[in-house]
Amino acid sequence: MRNILFLLLLIFVAACKRQALVQGTPAQFQLATPAVRSQTVAINFSMRYDSLFRYFQLAPGKLLFDSQKQEGLDFPLQMTLLQQPRLQMGSKGITNFEIPVKIDARPNIAGINTGLIQAKSNISLAFHWNWQDINHHQLVVQRLNYQWLAKPEMHVLGFPVQVQGIVDPLIQRQLPAMQEKVAERLNQALNPNSLTNLLNRVDMNYSSPLGQVSLRSSDVDVHDLNFNSSGITGKLLVRSALILGESVINQPNRWLEMKDQNQALPFQVSLDYDKLSGLISQSLHAKPANMMIRGDSLGLHVQVKGLGTSEAIANMIIVPALLDSSKIGLNVKGFQVEGVPFFLRGHVKRKVLKALMAYSWSSSEALNLLNQNTWGLGLSNGELRIQQLTYSDKGLGVVGEIRGNWELRK
Repeated sequence: MRNILFLLLLIFVAACKRQALVQGTPAQFQLATPAVRSQTVAINFSMRYDSLFRYFQLAPGKLLFDSQKQEGLDFPLQMTLLQQPRLQMGSKGITNFEIPVKIDARPNIAGINTGLIQAKSNISLAFHWNWQDINHHQLVVQRLNYQWLAKPEMHVLGFPVQVQGIVDPLIQRQLPAMQEKVAERLNQALNPNSLTNLLNRVDMNYSSPLGQVSLRSSDVDVHDLNFNSSGITGKLLVRSALILGESVINQPNRWLEMKDQNQALPFQVSLDYDKLSGLISQSLHAKPANMMIRGDSLGLHVQVKGLGTSEAIANMIIVPALLDSSKIGLNVKGFQVEGVPFFLRGHVKRKVLKALMAYSWSSSEALNLLNQNTWGLGLSNGELRIQQLTYSDKGLGVVGEIRGNWELRK
């Protein structure tokens, strides 16, 4: 009888024994998650010429020039892209841009309307691009020339008649003025105000199992822009922050002249308790529908039903803890089990506590998630550092920064 009483006492002590806390810095209870501040990140980018042309929608059939929408010509003239343009590197930093076009014109010669003249030509533009930043750059046209792919002709009484001998002298007289006009319009097209739509064409959000992944509205600058044999390279300076878990209503991105610097990318994670229940329930082998979490100044009040038996109910008080700069664990402050026989409570408690104490969230999971983005961004030698861990009555908040080498490839 004495041995039986001693055994029951041991079971009772084991069932009521407090679990040692996980080492780390406990999360602080706050009414609201502090907002993260944007910083400037340097992103090395490269874009092949075919991707560049698609980005600017330079596809065959695109209308490149219409005199009705331009000043400087007193007769109808349209130029339509025949094939994809070609960019080639020349000597001394000169880039050659070749544009195959179809030409439809109705010029006036000596006051007489000649009728429709059609031709196909390869327009060659040799230029040098002096680029410093988005506000300080200039495209200098060194040479503008053309070569006929199909000589100009018009129809007289239904028969084609070549008129190259008439058209060539007209064009040659106009080439110097045309070269100056082309340079002027190209520089206008590369003005930051003209490129705003280009900057906001990229979707800054994509979905993930933890919620919406978003880049906050960004200030953007371009440095070190260069042409090579296969495409363009350069450096994007992007002032932004990464937001996970919340839908971000962004304002349009904007071009802004910035100094060359490379800071860490700030991030902010907001996990509501429904998503947190899904993460913790995996460690407990419980159904998310059987778990409820609410937070107050004491910690996270967690209730789990159906552990071991359908009548079992476990009530816990948990405080998330920052184990190091890249890992989050759970501290258990209180634990009660109901709905199971007295002699099984210690077993259930130890099983649950073991799972909770073993649970941790590592930054490597977030880095893998980040590399799955749809923007074309890649991160090498990435390091995620958690700087602040908080919780509120709505969910868990994490603030930190990501360092590494960023690349954008298109």
